Amino acid sequence: MRTERAPRWQTKPPSWPIPTRWMIVRDGEGRLEPLCVRAGTSKVLPVFSFEEEVEMFLHLGGYDDGGWRARESSAGELISVLCGPCIDVEGVVLDPLPEMPEDGTIELVEVGRRRFVGQLLERGANGLVASEPSPWCQAGRF
Repeated sequence: MRTERAPRWQTKPPSWPIPTRWMIVRDGEGRLEPLCVRAGTSKVLPVFSFEEEVEMFLHLGGYDDGGWRARESSAGELISVLCGPCIDVEGVVLDPLPEMPEDGTIELVEVGRRRFVGQLLERGANGLVASEPSPWCQAGRF
């Protein structure tokens, strides 16, 4: 006996876990301080795919002596940072090179803050599609 399966287009696409990302932080007064950089007249948060990229950015960008370090961050922590201490940033820059803020090419890898947070919320912290909008979405905080 043959069992029928739904056509491929009717099945739910596979969910992929959200990869870990890396931020640059330093210890502030009782909390972590994320590194934000200038992109023209706007302020952006650099986010990296690998710890080695953070280390290269810190070394080549001249941030070695400022207490800055790499921090592995989950989707939830990135959302918290963008809705908390970095609420004034306009975007997130993905895997930037250290010279990009100065030469003006950082905008090539910039994602708007709302879009970045929205995509993290859409996929959910566990890689599944979120069933309900987050309170941040409802409050319009991002």
